[in-house]
Amino acid sequence: MRGLGVTEALDALPDAFRLVFAVLTQLADVWFVLGLLTLVYWFGERPPLSLPRERGALLIALAFGGLSLIVVAKQFFALARPPLAGEATAIEHVPGFLHAIYTNAATATGYGFPSGHALTATVVWGGLAAVLDVGTRTRRALVAGTIVAVVCLARLVLGVHYLVDVLAGVALGLAYLGAILALARGRARRAFWIAAAIAVVALLGTVSADGALALGATAGALAAWEVLGDRLASSGSMGLGTGVLGILVLGGGFVAVYLLDVGVVIMALAGMVVGAGVVAMPVLGERLGRRRKGDGATQNVSR
Repeated sequence: MRGLGVTEALDALPDAFRLVFAVLTQLADVWFVLGLLTLVYWFGERPPLSLPRERGALLIALAFGGLSLIVVAKQFFALARPPLAGEATAIEHVPGFLHAIYTNAATATGYGFPSGHALTATVVWGGLAAVLDVGTRTRRALVAGTIVAVVCLARLVLGVHYLVDVLAGVALGLAYLGAILALARGRARRAFWIAAAIAVVALLGTVSADGALALGATAGALAAWEVLGDRLASSGSMGLGTGVLGILVLGGGFVAVYLLDVGVVIMALAGMVVGAGVVAMPVLGERLGRRRKGDGATQNVSR
C-alpha cells in the first residue's frame, strides 16, 4: 500500500537506470554529505561562498541532528522496506572489482519508513540553500529541490523505498530544518545542543551502531564548539595542506569505523573524536600556519 504502485512500475525500467541512480543516490549518503559540509565549514570563508565559520558549523549541527532523527523515526515506525531492497539488481553490468561498492550503493537493509536519504537530502541541501548567500534565494531553493527530487527518485528506482517513505522523509526533513533554523537563530551552539538531545533520544530508543556514531559525533562536535567556539568563529581560512591532512585522518577514520563492526562503545568514542576533530580543525590549521610563518621568519633572521 505504501508504494501506491510506483515502486512496481519503476521496476520495469532498463538496468541502465539503476546503475545511474546508484551513483546519484550518493548525493544524500552519509559519507558524501558529511564530507561536503566539512569542506564548506573548513574552506567556506573564502570566495565565492564567503561563509562565516559559525554558519558552517550550524550546517554540521543540522546534519548531525538529522542523522539522529532518522534513527528515532525508523525505530518508532518500524516499517519494512520493499521485499527486494536487499538485492543488487543489474549487478551483472558492473565490473567485478566494483561489486561491493555497487551493492552497498544499490541496496538497503533495516526499516524503510521514513526514507533516511530523503530526509538527509532535505536537511543538508535545504540547509545549504537557507544558509548560503550565493545567487538568489529562489535559485538556491530550486537547486536544492532538484537534488532532493533526484535522490527520492533514486531510492524508488533502486527499489529500496516506497513512495510514501520518501515523501515522509522530505516532510519530516522540512519540519526539522524549519524548526532548528528558527530555534537556533544562526547560533551553532544552540543547534549542537538540540542535535545532542535528539542523539540521546535515538540511543535510548535502541542501542545501535548508527545511534552510537551519531551521539558520539554530536557530543564531540558540541564539546569542541563549547571550548573553542569564540576562537573558531574568528579563526582565519584554513590552509589546503591542513585540510588534506584532516580529510585523510578524520575521513579515513570515519569510513573505517562506519564500515567495520567495532561495537557501539568504540563506535561512539570514534565518532566523538571525529566530530571534535572536524569542528576544531580550523584552530589547529591556524596554529600550524603561525608556526610555519614563525619558522620562516627565524630562518630569514638567521640568514
